[in-house]
Amino acid sequence: MGRERRAAVGAELMRDRAALVERIVAEVHAEVPAYRALHGSQLAEVRAITAWLVTRSLELWAAGATRLAAEDVERLREIGRSRAADGRSIGAVVRAHRVGSVAAVRAVAEYAGDRLDTADVFALSELWMTSIDQISESLAAGHAETARRMDADLERARRTFLDDLVIGRQASRGAIRDRARTLGIAPPDPGVLVVAEPVGDRTPVTVSGALELAARMEPAGGDPLVTTRSGRAVLLLAPDDAGRAARALDGGHWRGCIPAPRPLADVSAAYRLADGALETAPPHAFGAGGLLGEADACVLALLNGGPVAPDAVRRAVLGPLLTESGAHLLETLRAYFREGAATAAADALHVHAQTLRYRLRRVRELTGHDPHRPWSRFVLETACAIAP
Repeated sequence: MGRERRAAVGAELMRDRAALVERIVAEVHAEVPAYRALHGSQLAEVRAITAWLVTRSLELWAAGATRLAAEDVERLREIGRSRAADGRSIGAVVRAHRVGSVAAVRAVAEYAGDRLDTADVFALSELWMTSIDQISESLAAGHAETARRMDADLERARRTFLDDLVIGRQASRGAIRDRARTLGIAPPDPGVLVVAEPVGDRTPVTVSGALELAARMEPAGGDPLVTTRSGRAVLLLAPDDAGRAARALDGGHWRGCIPAPRPLADVSAAYRLADGALETAPPHAFGAGGLLGEADACVLALLNGGPVAPDAVRRAVLGPLLTESGAHLLETLRAYFREGAATAAADALHVHAQTLRYRLRRVRELTGHDPHRPWSRFVLETACAIAP
């Protein structure tokens, strides 16, 4: 066929490169389990790498080259480094490239097999076999290089892992699991996120300060993941350690927000909720313990246009009162707010005043908010005001 004809075939294939790339990516998705968990920006990155490799292979084939160029090898090493940082195993990455290469050869054969002579087939086969070796070696070298660097600074890698969870960069359960395995850690899933800052001190919290706070919590679930964001300490704990975290903050030196436990894939939502609450809460909202919870944060997010639905606010604040067994308590609470006093609410409900006071105590026990205290009353009344 000759180089000119090879170039013409390559150009024809490139005119519908998007379809060719989608075909290759689909085969990788079907054949490599680790790649089925990829989504969004990760899939876009896979498509971009696939498009580059297909384009380069056809260019080199047309030029009569038998191996990838030095700059291609370096780019592959960089891809290997990135996959190590993402927590993807090198075995899955290499297998994906092998599957993709076979799919690409098959596509070329189907499209132009009747126009390829023996020399063209041998040239393409030699290039792809050599390239597969170069790809595997380069990916492995880059992956190992980054893995060694990460092992040398495990604490930094743990912080980076939590940072990525907090900003939503690592949102796939499969990717989170693979990366945690690479780091040799077992983060709690679901986990409790704690966001805290010193009281009256606007100096940004340092990593060492955040680690000291984590040590004071004495978590039973092992070493928590710790980082800092926007000058605040951010810790990821097991749900059973939430009480220890609350006690560690209850000393007048710290204040913080501890949202309800969430799956690791939803940690970014918990962080936005907690960070927004600390940013907007009035001083009296923290109370003696210096702590905001899920209900407080949801109400603050609702008031400040945050990403929270009214129904989520009702559930976070009223919780057990929304069940059939708690309906009489919710009715009592609404009557208390409507009438403005316990005795008047008791008269309106035709119950003894002592009965009404008992019900209000149950509201406090079940929700954690005392309707007699200003901030708690505000939180409860806001939730009650939301239909239905």
